[in-house]
Amino acid sequence: MKRSLPSAIRGSFKICSASPLKSYIKPPKLVTHPRTIRTSDLEKLFRHEITALHIQNFHPPVYASRLGKELADLAKTGQVDNWRVGRSDGRLEASDVFTMGEYIPYNVAVATGTTDEYFDGVEKDFRKRRFTKNSQNVDENDVDQEQEHPRLWPLDQLRLELDECWPHGAGLARDKNTRRVLGGGLPRIMIGPTRSKKGFIHADQYSPLSICEGLFSGNIYLQLPDNVKKEGEADEGELHIWNLEMYNDIEWFQHQDLLKGMTVQDAEMQIKLRKALGDPLKIHVKPGDLVLFCVQKPHCAVGFMNGIRVSLQCFIQYRQEERLLIDI
Repeated sequence: MKRSLPSAIRGSFKICSASPLKSYIKPPKLVTHPRTIRTSDLEKLFRHEITALHIQNFHPPVYASRLGKELADLAKTGQVDNWRVGRSDGRLEASDVFTMGEYIPYNVAVATGTTDEYFDGVEKDFRKRRFTKNSQNVDENDVDQEQEHPRLWPLDQLRLELDECWPHGAGLARDKNTRRVLGGGLPRIMIGPTRSKKGFIHADQYSPLSICEGLFSGNIYLQLPDNVKKEGEADEGELHIWNLEMYNDIEWFQHQDLLKGMTVQDAEMQIKLRKALGDPLKIHVKPGDLVLFCVQKPHCAVGFMNGIRVSLQCFIQYRQEERLLIDI
């Protein structure tokens, strides 16, 4: 359903011609540094003064790689759910992205009337992810017994560090009626060969930007695909972001026919969109890295032929002078 505009705004389109979409692409700025999230960087990100924040080795790479292999092995057994997306004819079809966990994303649960199952799954998933099992010789007869050990789930680490460094704190979002917590993030799996070689350009919220509020994403990378780079081609599994800055409805609606290409897997629309947007900011990530960015901006993960790409992802709701809310 298209959003309607007041007559005064509609009339302005007859007077003002739209500027090319590329004119709204501003020079991107990437801040990269190791290990720790800094308050000053978050403030710049939320004000759109920087395009993305890349924290290298946020989670120890050896543990990130170990967890990535664990989740990739589970994916090979079929323990994943496809993240279905729209088509130009209105139907849904499979995408290159799979998710894994005890619950489906909240918006899907609402749409399908399964919110009770969602909240039960969230509680189960939190308890499950914070422990790992392995076999060790623990008795005098050298009998292997499976032991359960606590571990720091990377998304819990992200939530704790955001709470520590953001002046107003951070925590899980809650349902307004039941007050039950929403999920803190899910594994995202891509399995080669992907359908899209260059990646599916999309946004997770379709609205103009604001310095007072916005939707952001936290992405912790655990495993990257087999990376065979040919000259002139992007790294497989690389993250691309287009620094599109539109701050009002007029600008947004002037380009809505082109921007709706971010909502559907339509090859022709993606080609037009990619041409109009120009070159993206390219972020090369490694296991253990964290990337934070605004998901109202066009972005994609570059496709690949071989291997499995594993990451953990959550949404971060920002409102000025308020607590950051984390969910998925």
